[in-house]
Amino acid sequence: MPAAEASPSQRWFDQYCRNLRLQFAGRSCAGAACLLLAFLLLQSTPLPFLNFLLGSFAILAVCLIGSWLLHRPGDCLQKLYRQDPAFAEALHSSLQFRENPPASQTTNIFLERFEKQLLERLEGEETYRLLPPWRTLVGVAVSLQVVVWIGGWWLPQYLVNQGPTAAEALQIPHSYRILYPAYLKRDSEVFSTLPNELQIPAGSRLEIFLEQGLPDGDQSAYRPIQGEPQPLQWVPQQQRWRSALTPLKTGTLFLEWRQQSVAVEVIPDLSPTVMVLWPPDKYIFDLSQLQVELEAKDDYGLRQILLRYRNEATGIIEREIIQSFEGDFKSYQESYLWELSATPLRAGDNVTAWIEVSDSDTFQGPNVTRSEEFRFEVRSQREFHEYILSLFRKVDRELRDLLSVLDRQLIVETTDQENLIEELLNFLQEEANYDRLLSDGLRGFIGELRFQLRFYQRKREELAVPPS
Repeated sequence: MPAAEASPSQRWFDQYCRNLRLQFAGRSCAGAACLLLAFLLLQSTPLPFLNFLLGSFAILAVCLIGSWLLHRPGDCLQKLYRQDPAFAEALHSSLQFRENPPASQTTNIFLERFEKQLLERLEGEETYRLLPPWRTLVGVAVSLQVVVWIGGWWLPQYLVNQGPTAAEALQIPHSYRILYPAYLKRDSEVFSTLPNELQIPAGSRLEIFLEQGLPDGDQSAYRPIQGEPQPLQWVPQQQRWRSALTPLKTGTLFLEWRQQSVAVEVIPDLSPTVMVLWPPDKYIFDLSQLQVELEAKDDYGLRQILLRYRNEATGIIEREIIQSFEGDFKSYQESYLWELSATPLRAGDNVTAWIEVSDSDTFQGPNVTRSEEFRFEVRSQREFHEYILSLFRKVDRELRDLLSVLDRQLIVETTDQENLIEELLNFLQEEANYDRLLSDGLRGFIGELRFQLRFYQRKREELAVPPS
């Protein structure tokens, strides 16, 4: 069964909604194209043609989708209400009657007369004349795309490629500037002409300024010893042309417009050096104070010196900041006192320690140097103290046994006992130097024990000599 033919008012309303969508799409597309054109003209270098093609058509698609979503039949009717409420109400009533047609013939005759009056009003009112057909908008959109392509892609290339001849280029006023890395804290240098040989620290930026553009096909480039050549890119800046590059490797800067080759040596930032003297202590206790002698140097500037140590049982690495630098410190010496009691290390831990020095290179660094490792075992100071006291008690007992022989006036061979006590006293004298808990009185008591041994030896010799 054929579909019912739309009424004249329905056809007019559909055309009205379509024209509102086209009108919105045309305006938004024109505005977006103008903004895109202005943005592209401000770009320093022209972009590939495909980017402009996709970008311009993407704007057109977004505008069409937005116009459809923002101008649905209900939205169009609301806009018509704001322009002419009476006409909009009549049109709305006609559309509702067409959606729900009455059953009586009298009502149908009334609707036909109402539709006829509504159409006569549409033809007589200037306000409701329809907009141009959709073909006009398509032409406008295509024209805008062409403007964007020409203005955004071809025009910047045209401006960039316009320049003097090769002979005129030699007379162009120019200047050069070298910007050094920030960590060097060094002022930039300006040259009127570049020397044939140039030495720059790694991370330095070379800028070339010209008062006007170069001729077409200029082949100026930086050619590193290893790697691909880097053509110079010229961009307009404050009524001048500027090119900048940051050489990462030693190479040659070829300026075709001046027929000059500049040998550029890039000086890398060397890693710092460090020398460390670790303490020669025989025993290292949980209460020890280790004296670490160190000296660090760098070609440009030190940044930080750290003491790092690792507990081999847990694998946890701790650190202590020995020194941090803000100024230009190229060398540093210190005798650092490492307090083990302030660390998480405990008796029985096996420890690996090292010194770590970093420089102030913020370009490719910081460069870090690590010293040789120092390994030791943490012993308990309290247990070692008890061990020293046990040696004191043992020597004291041995001496008392010898002196008891003198009291009995006996002549007995005690050379082995005397030698044992002598060895114990010598060992005790050496080991007591590592006991921080030992009192000065006990340290002096070692001499008293040695005196008692000598007294016994003299008395034994006197008893061994028969009276005359």
